Amino acid sequence: MNEPPRLAVVIPSYNHAHYIRRALDSCLNQTRKPDRIVVIDDGSTDASLAVLREYADRGVEATAQENAGAHTTINRAIARAATDCDLISILNSDDHYEPARFEKCLAFLAKNPDLGVVCTGLNIIDGDDHPLDPGESRAKWFRAIWSIGDAPDVDLCEWMGRANFPATTSNVIARADYLLANPFRAYRFNHDYFFLAKATLEGRLGLIREPLVNYRVHATNTITTRPAPLIREMLRMHLDLYAELGPRLAIEPDLRANFFRYMRAAADSVSSFHAGLFQMLLAQIIAGEAPEDLGNRIDALDEDALDALRVFPNRALVNHHSGDAPLGSDSALADRYEEVRVDRAALRESAADLRDLARLRQKLLASKWVVLGCALGFARGLDSDSGKSPQEKLAALRERIDSSRWLGLGGKLGFWG
Repeated sequence: MNEPPRLAVVIPSYNHAHYIRRALDSCLNQTRKPDRIVVIDDGSTDASLAVLREYADRGVEATAQENAGAHTTINRAIARAATDCDLISILNSDDHYEPARFEKCLAFLAKNPDLGVVCTGLNIIDGDDHPLDPGESRAKWFRAIWSIGDAPDVDLCEWMGRANFPATTSNVIARADYLLANPFRAYRFNHDYFFLAKATLEGRLGLIREPLVNYRVHATNTITTRPAPLIREMLRMHLDLYAELGPRLAIEPDLRANFFRYMRAAADSVSSFHAGLFQMLLAQIIAGEAPEDLGNRIDALDEDALDALRVFPNRALVNHHSGDAPLGSDSALADRYEEVRVDRAALRESAADLRDLARLRQKLLASKWVVLGCALGFARGLDSDSGKSPQEKLAALRERIDSSRWLGLGGKLGFWG
């Protein structure tokens, strides 16, 4: 019988003596109890450590370190928790959870084993645990970015390109191995955004819309009110995202499609990403390359591997223009049409592969040479069904036929071919 997964909560604590009790109590009072609570105090100068010691007899593992920053503290706590826990929930010391968060998020991950991370909706609260005044600018921002997800057919990649809607590391519950393979980076503001964007682009992020985490907005939040530092870091984050994913884009079609949708949506970002400045930086980077190197990069684009080279860009946008109104820049309908077209083409290709597979199997079943080989044990593996898609099954069967010595002998004797 499989053991249930072990869950740890990791808390980077820093100068939140006033809030840390609420954070810890929200973990201890879950309908699904955590197996460990690992807290690292990051050089607090207030009474945070004294509060943490009050919880020692309730199983809270608290240690202290010299100030190293949020990303380092989170990564260290994850490394400790991952020694014996399968799932890890991150909670900042000024936020807290709804009582059923673990129960619902773990059930979601159990039903979706391909996902590495799950986030939920948020309640935005003030320093006194009250809902943030709807007139506050941060409340307006959250209301606006979550409305994006209400639009029909908006997927998580497009939504994440427009805004960091999960908003905080407190909204992350993830598999330990995924966190270890994707440590948080040394950003001041955006370590959660890089991690979440990458998970989304890889198809590893899942979402529960119900608000199960309480995100506190108060005077000492990390987010600055000055735009320049945040815009600079957002530009750096996206350059890092390009560098991280660039080598994979040419060989992973799903990642490439997600990346295209993400970056198209990022042109209208409301998370301080300035698309114009980003294009200026790219132009400056490209200006440093020799013209022949740029030409070689373009010539190296593989038409067989890159479906984008086989169809004129936005052809559907023009072909489906009614003529009743000016051609708009909103390409969502065209994108959906193109997705349907690609899906239909894939279905036709799968149907053709299925027909070829059926013919090949029928040929094997009708061959007396194959039947004799199976009876003598010389034709093993020709009846296996490896592969997921029809294309993979057909390729695997052909490979087994080509590598079969018995069929090779039959071909030479005229009994197979």
